[in-house]
Amino acid sequence: MSPTPARRDVFFLGEGDDARYCLLTSAPQSRGAILFVHPFAEEMNRSRRMVCLAAQAFAAQGWSVLQMDLHGCGDSEGDFGDASWGNWLSDLDRAHAWLQQQGHTRVALWSLRAGSLLASDWLARRHAAQPSLPGMPWLCWQAVFNGAQYLTQFLRIRLGADLATSPQSSHVLSELRNALKAGEAISVGGYWLNAGLAQSLGQSQLRQPPLPSPMTLLEVAGGAQPELSPVASSWVDKAGAAGLAVNARAVSGAKFWQSPEVETAPELIAASLPSLQAWAT
Repeated sequence: MSPTPARRDVFFLGEGDDARYCLLTSAPQSRGAILFVHPFAEEMNRSRRMVCLAAQAFAAQGWSVLQMDLHGCGDSEGDFGDASWGNWLSDLDRAHAWLQQQGHTRVALWSLRAGSLLASDWLARRHAAQPSLPGMPWLCWQAVFNGAQYLTQFLRIRLGADLATSPQSSHVLSELRNALKAGEAISVGGYWLNAGLAQSLGQSQLRQPPLPSPMTLLEVAGGAQPELSPVASSWVDKAGAAGLAVNARAVSGAKFWQSPEVETAPELIAASLPSLQAWAT
């Protein structure tokens, strides 16, 4: 007999302005649940196919996966220009609480790109509010380690567009930063970025989990023998020195979150499965 396929259900958590689009990929025989924290802006859309394939693979291993479009993102209520880091953290609270209400006592985090910065802050806030709560397993894909650097990269999307039409726009980046500092919203790559969200993103760092807990950090890289990026290697070394055991490795694959074409990195999924199997025991 062929294995029972994972069930996929779409629903909205909350009503009106608080409605958040959710996609639940349910494992036929659930061993736990995973809360996915999606990437920032267009990287979220470019990752959807890959995340869908991974969720189905994880469900086959017994892990139900909850994907929530955060406030102002995807199919959730609100505009991206009105989004805030604090609202996104609250959305993760709601998503995690919903999983617990469904009877999931074992919940793991799964983050992608800048979603890892948000996941890091969420874990810290959760621990500060309730220090007695246990740690949470964390699957971290292609993490962004420094929010300020990521914000600069994001602004350069606008810089490239302006330079393409006006070679004289050499000060576009500084002008964008000045506008944000003045409290103005700016348009980058079709997204309105407000000053508050930009400030929160720019101040974020990938921090070590506040409690000892299993963590797997994976990256994709080119070449026959892919290696972790220098920043990832340095972060893992510092985490190890602080007593956090991180299972980290690089696999071959496409940078699907960057590509305007639909691309996937199957080895990234395969590399995640041993950790999920270990966390389920």
